Amino acid sequence: MRVVYIDIDSLRADHVGTYGYDAPTTPNLDEFAADAVAFDNAYVANSPCLPSRAALLSGRYGMRNGVETHGPRSQRLDHPVNDVDWAGTWSDHVPSRPWWSLPRLFYEERVPTLAVSSFPRHPAPWFHDTWHEVHQPQEPSGGYESFQTPRAESVVDRAIDVLTRYEDRNFFAYIQLWDPHGPYLRSHEEVEAFADVPMPEYPTADAIADHQCWNAWRSADHMDVNDRNDLRELIANYDAEIRYTDRHAGRLLAYLKSNNVYDNSLIVVTADHGEEFGEHGLYREHWSTHDGTQRVPLLVKPPADTDYEPGHRPQLVTNVDMAPTLAAYAGLDAPPRWQGDSLRAVLESADEPWRDAVVFDHGLYTAQRAIRTDRWKLIKTYHAGMWEGPIPDVQLYDMEADPWEQSDLSELELEVVDRLECKMAVWVEEHLGSDEDALRTVATHGPAGYRAFRDEFEGVTSTDGN
Repeated sequence: MRVVYIDIDSLRADHVGTYGYDAPTTPNLDEFAADAVAFDNAYVANSPCLPSRAALLSGRYGMRNGVETHGPRSQRLDHPVNDVDWAGTWSDHVPSRPWWSLPRLFYEERVPTLAVSSFPRHPAPWFHDTWHEVHQPQEPSGGYESFQTPRAESVVDRAIDVLTRYEDRNFFAYIQLWDPHGPYLRSHEEVEAFADVPMPEYPTADAIADHQCWNAWRSADHMDVNDRNDLRELIANYDAEIRYTDRHAGRLLAYLKSNNVYDNSLIVVTADHGEEFGEHGLYREHWSTHDGTQRVPLLVKPPADTDYEPGHRPQLVTNVDMAPTLAAYAGLDAPPRWQGDSLRAVLESADEPWRDAVVFDHGLYTAQRAIRTDRWKLIKTYHAGMWEGPIPDVQLYDMEADPWEQSDLSELELEVVDRLECKMAVWVEEHLGSDEDALRTVATHGPAGYRAFRDEFEGVTSTDGN
């Protein structure tokens, strides 16, 4: 079986047409969605980039794989090979298969594993295990270019070149697009096409005014967001980047169709995290467990010979579920250390019974853990980063009545808070066991983003949070 996994950086679900967005950001992904299953409540188990992809590739939650933030603590996955002086010794005493990564599962079956991504330069040394080929498209020279700014056009060109050599073989291909991650690089004409898009309800004009005195990383005063007109321009730039990315993702999908790869492949389109635009005080940033950061599009098209039901699914899922899903379709046994659940039954039947909650973390600018049920989201903050005033220790939102997470009910719904705190604690114990909780370690030392920028902003914020 062929697997094509398209990972788009910083793409939040509610800016994708099939998830209800009014602007024409994603015509190609919307066309693809007609053949696929769209998960309406898909979350990344960990955010942002490094923790999210570590969870995907390891098949384990960040608190268990050890990658909950960026910086030095993101450089090693929790794995026996990292605890011995010589890698050749550990396998004599510890069975290796339980620790296999997603690419290694295919690699050991001698299925070509192909990665097209500059992500290893994040840096993420653990990403390199184990691909037959890793291609790193390079950014243009000069200016503010970096490993995060290779253009989608270049990535897709390289991906097509690679896949052309494997058209008649099974493979697992991971293709990562940095757009629409900042910096925003679209032309004036591309941005103007989204100048009249209907504005989101939040943040309000009053909230933006309050955010002027936060004086912290990505706060309104540091992002030149003084009113809703400035917010409109920022969002138009983001939407233009999504449209550019969609154009080239569509080019890749068209290649798969024209070369008879599309129908018989398992194809996934998703994101590593979203992006927030002031709903809770930060602009053009992924910094919390709010839905703007944590909820992502997840479009999955099984092979044509699979009996599945295209359409939307309400089930609560995370990207940790993706490794066992791909294994199930490939007919491979998931390594026992993997912690997610295969989505195959849900893909093939919309009525499949499923879990009643998911738990997910953020560890770069804050240290937060959230539990999400069909109705409620409880957020616990273990380290507030530069926002000790605006961010309470506990937040509770009714996601049915308040999907923008604006009305904190934690002091009014004490029974719900107690019940969800208990449910989260039980979940953590089941998935962590007696090992050290990597998110708590982040909270003890301070999140990497907070440590990187606290001196610049001196942690001075207003207590008037939204």
